[in-house]
Amino acid sequence: MPHLSCADKAFFKENGYLIRQDLLTQEQIDNARDAIWEGLEADRSNPATWIGAGPRVPVPSSHPAIRATVMESPVFSIAEELVGEGQLNPGGPGPNLVFPFGEQDWSGPSHGHLDGYYTPTNGVPEGTVGLFHVGTTIYVEDIKPQGGGFTLWPGVHRQAAEYFKTHSFLSIQGGTSREVFDLPEPLEVTGPAGTVCFWHGQMVHSGSRNCARNIRMALIARLSRKDLNDIRFETPDDMWQYWEGIN
Repeated sequence: MPHLSCADKAFFKENGYLIRQDLLTQEQIDNARDAIWEGLEADRSNPATWIGAGPRVPVPSSHPAIRATVMESPVFSIAEELVGEGQLNPGGPGPNLVFPFGEQDWSGPSHGHLDGYYTPTNGVPEGTVGLFHVGTTIYVEDIKPQGGGFTLWPGVHRQAAEYFKTHSFLSIQGGTSREVFDLPEPLEVTGPAGTVCFWHGQMVHSGSRNCARNIRMALIARLSRKDLNDIRFETPDDMWQYWEGIN
């Protein structure tokens, strides 16, 4: 039974993202949150220790409770409803945490980036681009405004598709978008634990400053097509050519 309506798919095509809050069970949320806390250098019962704590990646994506949020929930099936049934490589999400700063002086990010680009600290080999089709950001903690929410610029995936028709994928240094795209107002994704944001692989996005009480506990998956190596350098006139689920 499909999880997405025609309206959902149309919204994703236009805006490059889709938010759902009804996909994970409470047990899946609790298990993933507990797994994260096991690796944190902070006292779960003392919020004062959460400020500036660490590490940002306290548990690997292979942890059963972390992987289950994508592979044992409707999340992966919905990603395939977008890209095409049987087209995606399975994969678990990686934890990505933003700790409270202990300050109230909040400002949103002025620009974002595309994932998969080399920087000196992210492990991506220089001279390569790690392309993927659809990303998922899953919250396992309640995220309020100004709480470090995953931030995106709706619609910029369409600008990116046009840009790469005439420019190399390597033409954006570090994936930074500041001087390449005409960025609209950003959207900070907020919501209760269990909120899931699906986003296009060429969506400009960013983290944001966390001035709230909670740790921004997000799990981020980047799902690629099984035939990625065959189509990696293609920039078709129809940007949805390899999205059989919504084309």
